[in-house]
Amino acid sequence: MNLFTADVGQGKVHVYDSGRDQFHEKLPQETLVNLNIPGLQKGDILAMECAHLRESHRFTLAQPFHFDQLEEMKKTADRMGVSIKLFPQKSTPKTRKLYRGVNEETGETIRGFELQKSDAKFKKLYGMSPDEADTRSIAQFLLNDKKAFNALKEFFPKKLNFFKEEIRSVVEYIKECNADINPAKSSEYGFGKIEYEDEVSKWINKYALKLTEYLDGDMELIHAVGLEFDSKGKIKVKIGNRIYTIVHSILRPNGELRFRPDRANLPIDDKYKVPLWQYIKAHYLGCKPYHMNQGVAASNYKHWWRRTVSEYAYPGKKSAQTSDFQAGMSYEELAKLKEARTKVDKMTQKIWYALRKMIVEDGLR
Repeated sequence: MNLFTADVGQGKVHVYDSGRDQFHEKLPQETLVNLNIPGLQKGDILAMECAHLRESHRFTLAQPFHFDQLEEMKKTADRMGVSIKLFPQKSTPKTRKLYRGVNEETGETIRGFELQKSDAKFKKLYGMSPDEADTRSIAQFLLNDKKAFNALKEFFPKKLNFFKEEIRSVVEYIKECNADINPAKSSEYGFGKIEYEDEVSKWINKYALKLTEYLDGDMELIHAVGLEFDSKGKIKVKIGNRIYTIVHSILRPNGELRFRPDRANLPIDDKYKVPLWQYIKAHYLGCKPYHMNQGVAASNYKHWWRRTVSEYAYPGKKSAQTSDFQAGMSYEELAKLKEARTKVDKMTQKIWYALRKMIVEDGLR
């Protein structure tokens, strides 16, 4: 198997052949439709940002292919025995920062690409165009992270209206969550100096101590969710945005259970309308590679919860508020970072299931 990565821009196709370490730039778009790519053969894999392989429409140039062209591409790939994989475009900036290589023009080591004011300045600094940098970065990332490689989705052509309908309920869910949480966010979630109260904060004040029992007194989990015992043994909220965010995934500020939009009107018991962890992790906390704009809850979790609870800190970073994901970091360090994040996610999962049992199954509302 040989991995090819492709990018589309300004009416041209750019392809990197990782096995031969060759970059083919400014190929006609028909080259991609017909898969007439130099060196591409049976058993090979072609990875592209998923945004480029959606049906074109008049509001963007990032999707240049009509549906019949996408169908032709898929048929050609099946006939050739080539697999086309979708790479999440939101992850491309990360791959640029991780890239390690050599500027062939100067011999200088490249430890991550940084955006420049112009393509000319970028090429002068790194000895290659931004298009080549993107295709090389994605290829290097996939060849070094087998889990990410295996998680790539297979390409199947979809009509634009089908794609919109497919994500409609998730978009609706995220909008509802954002609208619900914003008043609390602007009022320190009811646990600061600003006077604020809703059914979520009232639930927390009433059941915080009970939650510690459902967590079997596990202090690591109790601290992770933002609670602590004072010197008199009384439970108090130390970090309001953590516990509010996670309770808010199950209970709305008006006291109603939070349902999945695609299940809200089904003739089933309410407990089956409330999402399970996999849905919450992907769409509420935003922990998925093919993510959209996830909003407040995801930001609270990924930037203010997971990072601070994680045991990993990038060696030598100057501030605790600085991201642990650093330009030029090694894949060994990336593996440590991901392992620590996974541990926090599993802790959060335990907390969430305890809350779900309390609120949904045991009716503590």
